[in-house]
Amino acid sequence: MLRLFLLRHGETDYNLQKIVQGGGIDSDLNLTGYNQGEKFHKRYQSARFDAIYCSGLKRTRQTLHAFSREGKEIISLEGLNEMGWGELEGKPFDPVSHAAFLAMNEKWANGELNLALPGGESPQYVWERSSAAVLEIEKRHKNGNVLICTHGRTLRILLSGMCGYGLDKMNWFPHENTGLNILRRQGTQWQFEKINCLQHLAG
Repeated sequence: MLRLFLLRHGETDYNLQKIVQGGGIDSDLNLTGYNQGEKFHKRYQSARFDAIYCSGLKRTRQTLHAFSREGKEIISLEGLNEMGWGELEGKPFDPVSHAAFLAMNEKWANGELNLALPGGESPQYVWERSSAAVLEIEKRHKNGNVLICTHGRTLRILLSGMCGYGLDKMNWFPHENTGLNILRRQGTQWQFEKINCLQHLAG
């Protein structure tokens, strides 16, 4: 049986300051983010991961620094990158940008999944590239435990799509920094074991 451990990256200063990162800003973790990665490693190093993957953005690789320190190979797949938020990237959530964000989210919730913010990516596009990355991982690993570190919106899209809820339901899924989701393959379906689990941060 294959189990996927889908992890959101640790905290960055952009997260702390509520500035949109998206796929276009390759930010570093802050000290809190590195500590979150250490705590995750401490709790889950015994999971004996058969493989570890991250996106092409360094904040995911940095989240896994403790595994890398042990000599574990970390494989990057750009299909796991965060959604491109276009003109919102690098900007704080002021009333204007927040209104644009909410309006687009409402359209996505109504099924208009090919729409994107100016210069950004649509949920359908992110689903196609990220699910292709997961499919490649499945081809390489039929059984065992595989750790994947990715991003908040990409996680929401993957969880809603892989588990059959539909991408219009992606906002159902919460995501905190180093929130862990565990899915196990049951025949042709994925089932949840954990959603946005933060037990590792509680020590």
